[in-house]
Amino acid sequence: MKQFWKEVLLLPYKSNSQDNPEHERQVMALLDKFGYTYEWQPNGPQNSPDFRVTLPSGKKVDIECKSSKQTYPTYNGGLPKKGVIYIFSTKKYDETTMYFAEDVVSDTKRDLYSDFLAEQSVLLKKYQEMNEWKNDDRGFDYYARAMYTQSGGKVKTDYFTHTKRQQCESNVLNFNWG
Repeated sequence: MKQFWKEVLLLPYKSNSQDNPEHERQVMALLDKFGYTYEWQPNGPQNSPDFRVTLPSGKKVDIECKSSKQTYPTYNGGLPKKGVIYIFSTKKYDETTMYFAEDVVSDTKRDLYSDFLAEQSVLLKKYQEMNEWKNDDRGFDYYARAMYTQSGGKVKTDYFTHTKRQQCESNVLNFNWG
């Protein structure tokens, strides 16, 4: 698998829109080139991962493809999923990088998000139980939707100039895939 990952890093930028997932097709072509067995979009087109690869050992590897004109991917309402390898391509540099989800979102930060969302849910339920909330004759209600973003300037958000880029790539390259 190491050679596959090395070639992933050589991939140029390709868009990954829903109706024309060129970036996913590049990765699919590499998976085919190396003879890997995989399932494309095993959880549907709107859910991670994009590929579930079965290695000769029987081990499963989940891969999610991201591309952007920016130097950081958009995760929308879902954090990078633990155990998934992300292949990210940017138009700005016409480059590709890769990383384990755990290398960009720590367990501590995941726990903080989880605690926050639990507290937010309790607060929303409190308000939804109020008569003034329930007795809206137009049926208005509210639901909280998580939206994960990145901030802090280029030093934190540029996946291609980040000080940990090489370490993230190395973690994937040197993982024991056997």
